[in-house]
Amino acid sequence: MPVETIFAMTLLATPLPIVHIDSQEPMSCLSADETRDAVAEGRVIQPAQASRHARQAAPGEVVRIRLCRQGDDYVYVVTTLKRDGRVARVTLEGQSGKVGTIR
Repeated sequence: MPVETIFAMTLLATPLPIVHIDSQEPMSCLSADETRDAVAEGRVIQPAQASRHARQAAPGEVVRIRLCRQGDDYVYVVTTLKRDGRVARVTLEGQSGKVGTIR
């Protein structure tokens, strides 16, 4: 058997690792008290402001908003329900309210 065939068979038999191209640092969300403290200390924008930014990016009704830590940064994760029944998840920078991702 040619060496190339043996090599190819070996590659096919070895499971490949799963690679998440858009993977980010893990998030841990803050409690309501921790969120209030972060807002009071000026580390992040008000949740109402984050909600407005999210609705502009993904129009619909805000059904959930959370402030989370991602590495050293704060991010708001806002879930909106669109009129057609679809759900969008908008991630915003905590300090500026700039939209990071919409899924």
